[in-house]
Amino acid sequence: MSIKEGTWNAGRVFQALGRIGYDPVSALLDLVDNSVSAGATCVAIKANQERQDRQRGRPKAILKSFVIADNGCGMDEEELANALTLGSSAALYHENTLSKFGMGMKTAAASLGKRLEIISRAENDSDRVCKVVLDQDSIVEAGKYVYELTDPTEEDVAELKACAQEKSGTLIRITKIFSESLPRTAEIIDGLKRKAGVIYYYYLKGLAEGFEPLSLTIDTDDVVPIDPLFVDEIDPDDANLNEHTWNGLQPKWITESQAIQLTVTGYTTAQVQITQLPHPPSVERKGLMSRKDCRARYRIEAGNCGFYIYRDWRLISWADSLGFVPQDQDLYAFRGRLLINSDADDVLNIDVTKSRIHLSEIAENQLKPLVLEAAKKSRIAWKTAHRVSVEPLTQNPHDTANQALSRIAALQTDEDERDEVVAPSEERKELEHRRNKAAKAKPIHSEDQQRVSETGHRVLYVDTLDNNQLWERAHDPTHGLIVRVNRSHSFCRDILDTVYDNSNLLKIVDVLFFAIARGEYDLVYKSERDDGQIEEIMAEYRERVGGTLLDIIRRLNLTDFLADL
Repeated sequence: MSIKEGTWNAGRVFQALGRIGYDPVSALLDLVDNSVSAGATCVAIKANQERQDRQRGRPKAILKSFVIADNGCGMDEEELANALTLGSSAALYHENTLSKFGMGMKTAAASLGKRLEIISRAENDSDRVCKVVLDQDSIVEAGKYVYELTDPTEEDVAELKACAQEKSGTLIRITKIFSESLPRTAEIIDGLKRKAGVIYYYYLKGLAEGFEPLSLTIDTDDVVPIDPLFVDEIDPDDANLNEHTWNGLQPKWITESQAIQLTVTGYTTAQVQITQLPHPPSVERKGLMSRKDCRARYRIEAGNCGFYIYRDWRLISWADSLGFVPQDQDLYAFRGRLLINSDADDVLNIDVTKSRIHLSEIAENQLKPLVLEAAKKSRIAWKTAHRVSVEPLTQNPHDTANQALSRIAALQTDEDERDEVVAPSEERKELEHRRNKAAKAKPIHSEDQQRVSETGHRVLYVDTLDNNQLWERAHDPTHGLIVRVNRSHSFCRDILDTVYDNSNLLKIVDVLFFAIARGEYDLVYKSERDDGQIEEIMAEYRERVGGTLLDIIRRLNLTDFLADL
């Protein structure tokens, strides 16, 4: 038998490592894991942008770099070499580390951009700042896995000092960003802010064993810890859910902390917790808060029900169905948690990104009946609260679409502000002027403003609009862009009202109305053409569309037409 060493293309392999399944948010937070494992009490994430000129239209802001800085124990030259090793030594990782395969920093960075810079000051050598650079283009050119050890610049040292002060710490900078394949900056930052408080809940609260409380900032905003189960709000004197009498007002325990076996021997276990969150219509009926605020506070929506799986106090799986928690609207307030340690990694077959698990047979056999019984109780409780509330959660089929549109509108506003920031001074002033003028040209009515405040709806169905227009845009000083839809127009009266039970169709219509209004707003605000003329043309266009649509509806055989919807 002869043993031969295989060959590998370092450039191709490194490019492939960046495609193992990271999205930008999970990649950045995987880099934060290194900071947490290094004992950092202060971590800052920053997305830097630059101006991009375009052949048509105004310039926009694009990503220039990501920076993650911390005040952890730092790394010397030898430790930096280990950090850049593909499959770095497990001997250098402490117990309960958030690392697993020694691949996270390299693969996460490679999914975001081609160039990774690490600037670090170690505890045992506080007088020296080291810097290494890993560049995919250099690897491809050299045909082998290489990195550069170099001297840090003044900018490097200043950025590190901002977080680490004069003590140990590490700064990671990712440049040569894959800007064409990544979402816009506002979307990435929004994802980080929505998820980080849940993902690092135990660290931010100082509840992670062996770690000091963590302070995490994202673009200068402090991250607030969020428990997806809201255990702290459970009344200890009335803690357990009675699904037949629940009033829907407070979180309740369905299953208080309970251990399950993950292996036959029983040496590897997990802690299971399940809670029931409040019922928004019941909360509104009691006058505690609006159902909109209740949904937002407790994150009651389709993508958030299920199990939150924490490994070594860090969330690795968000709202996981585990294969047996259905996406049922009556379970939107169902929340479960599975707490595991890194000793369960092999049993649960946790992958490289530490974001997916596969239950062992014994774990599934123990967990499935427990979860199914809990889901049954949750569904009964929801219906109990539903019966006594003023109106059911689903009575208005436009709620779900408007909830999503509010998030999108906030992202679009953030993107507008970022584009303005990178514009030259004179152009920035012009954009600000046009934005303010576009908003003032279409002020929201006082009664509509109250509805927006109470419901959070971006698409408002009103009794009538001038000249039988089907829609018109409006601007709320707090919530921003709104679209008003004429309920008296034949399109609403004869078509939408007829298919009111088709909630998916109504969601699509709401999205379409908002997109039309947003397109008009962008034309007035961002075009280089005269904004006054645009307003006049759009007013005439809305009237013509309303009249044309009315004429088409008159000519349709609505009975046959609607039968196909």
